[in-house]
Amino acid sequence: MKRATIKDIAREANVSLATVSRALNHDPCVTDAMQARVLETARRLGYVPNSIAKSLKTNSTYTIGFLVSDISNSYYISIARTVEDIVSRQNYNLMLCSTGNRQDRELDYLQMLMSKNIDGLILNTTGLNNDFILEMNRKTPMVLLNRRIMLPEFKGDLIDTNSYLGCYQLTKQLLALGHRKIFAVRGPAHLSNSFERFQGFVDAMSEAGVCVDKNYPYVYTGEFTLKSGVDAIRHLVGMQDRPTAILSQNNMMTIGILEELRRSMIRIPEDISLASYDGISNMDLMITRPTSAGFDMAAIGEQVGQSILSRIKNPDMPSREYIFDPTIIPGNSLGIPRD
Repeated sequence: MKRATIKDIAREANVSLATVSRALNHDPCVTDAMQARVLETARRLGYVPNSIAKSLKTNSTYTIGFLVSDISNSYYISIARTVEDIVSRQNYNLMLCSTGNRQDRELDYLQMLMSKNIDGLILNTTGLNNDFILEMNRKTPMVLLNRRIMLPEFKGDLIDTNSYLGCYQLTKQLLALGHRKIFAVRGPAHLSNSFERFQGFVDAMSEAGVCVDKNYPYVYTGEFTLKSGVDAIRHLVGMQDRPTAILSQNNMMTIGILEELRRSMIRIPEDISLASYDGISNMDLMITRPTSAGFDMAAIGEQVGQSILSRIKNPDMPSREYIFDPTIIPGNSLGIPRD
């Protein structure tokens, strides 16, 4: 079946091509009656705008890329939902991609998005493709989500949670209960948010007189994934001198930790306490509710959406940062040490 064109609409509605074009673009010079007539004709003929032709004419594809590390993480789903709602009001489409924290997959997606001439990019980077990102950044407005690119050449916004403060406050709560053997389950050291969260833990422990150095036995470094949470507990089970508390530095890790503790018949908080950076969806429905550092997801998503739109409008504006402080959400996962 032949695709309907604006010529078909003009002929069917008995108006000029210019009138059809103005009506389809909601030009205020077109009367309401004429616009309704043209739009109804377009609908009846099954007209679909040619986005490629339109992008060549306007030098805009009205597409924003959104590249995240793990689409199964409810944190990113929540933010993406809010961002999509915001950018769609300005007629932008959101193209969501998930890298699985893999360098090769991220690079493939970046190349694909660049080839599609996207108008802007929201990026939760793996931290492993900085050279290509900098090259792309010369022409593509960018907003970083949660992970910095520590290079002065980068131009864009950073939207992040206060990683340092969240883990610092959670560690202080565990210390106040008497815990000193706190098992820190952290993400990759090269990621800025992982480094900042771990530093909050280290500084709080130092204030309590506990030195977290290469000889401190209670640190597990993995990925920000459920599997790493499982693996961390399997490592813990093999320890001769077990910790009395766990500080999980990511919500997906926390889910894996909860699953493996249950399988290992280790009770919370009777046998071990647990605190988590980032909350877990529907936590109120859970029997075990980890005390966590939570954040206003709607506010974060709103800022991400508004930031990418403003950078698309004015790509040369200075780089900006928006850091959201945590709210400590109490659960039933903390207790005093058993020994």
